[in-house]
Amino acid sequence: MNQYADHSYEIIWITKPEHLQTHADLIESFFTLYEHPSNFPDPDEREDPQFIKERIAEDSNDPHTHLMAYVLTGPDGDKKFVAGCIVEFYPDSACGLVTYLFVDQNFRGVAIGSDHKKVAESIIQSEQGLPGLVKYFAREYGKSVNAVLFESNNPFDTLPENDSMPPAKRLKFFSRMGAKRINFNYIQPPLGDDKGIVTNLYLLCFPWLTGLSDSIPIATVISFVMELAKSLDRNKEADSLTRYGNENYLHDFEAVKQLNESAQIGIVKPILIGLTAEGRNIINEMYNDLTNQYTTNQSVALTPIPGINV
Repeated sequence: MNQYADHSYEIIWITKPEHLQTHADLIESFFTLYEHPSNFPDPDEREDPQFIKERIAEDSNDPHTHLMAYVLTGPDGDKKFVAGCIVEFYPDSACGLVTYLFVDQNFRGVAIGSDHKKVAESIIQSEQGLPGLVKYFAREYGKSVNAVLFESNNPFDTLPENDSMPPAKRLKFFSRMGAKRINFNYIQPPLGDDKGIVTNLYLLCFPWLTGLSDSIPIATVISFVMELAKSLDRNKEADSLTRYGNENYLHDFEAVKQLNESAQIGIVKPILIGLTAEGRNIINEMYNDLTNQYTTNQSVALTPIPGINV
């Protein structure tokens, strides 16, 4: 028996500075759950909530930052916040990034309402959730979205104690939601001065949200990675050794753009300044790996997610 069959839900978007005031109590609940150890036990993978709220307050485009709050309503009208999602839009690469998706552990896998949709399914698939937000990006920012991306732990390289649930179980869910892995070795840039690079992550994609199928342009992927790395400079001190720097970013972004426009990606190697962290130029590493995986039409494959049966 579904004990929540008589419940309904709404997904509230926090997209503007004024929403921080109108939804102040909801946002407090949002970040309390976000910081709960049951969600992100590895601190290198969790951004400081203050940085997230600052971007919304400043109406920043580096990147545009949005919250989605899943609120459950009982038959008596009582409301309860049970899940959240943080989604960013990177305007230069025109990519969305689902940075965090978290559900109260008491509501994971629980079917809600008469349609028996689970909480995370509704956030990803319903028009109140991710599909509607992608359409909002196109209207609000005047750009078609090239890809909707997200990171998730690689089950072959992640210790169970460093995750809130078995990575394979999470990936199996995302696979059911139509996600695919981008076929290269992704390195997450340091999220702040007290964070390191993260190498046990897949970079994945929801192809169906933006009309992709079995491949994604290399230029889309590397442009997004560079824009992500540049955006994280705001979380670091001015003299930080892991800052990308706007001038270096613009140089690299333009180099990739020119190769893409001349159909030379994978054929001619650009001179990228890149970003060095922990002795590794992670931008150059990822670009080289992408071009090594080159398929056709300057793209790399979108593959079934490895490790879902680990």
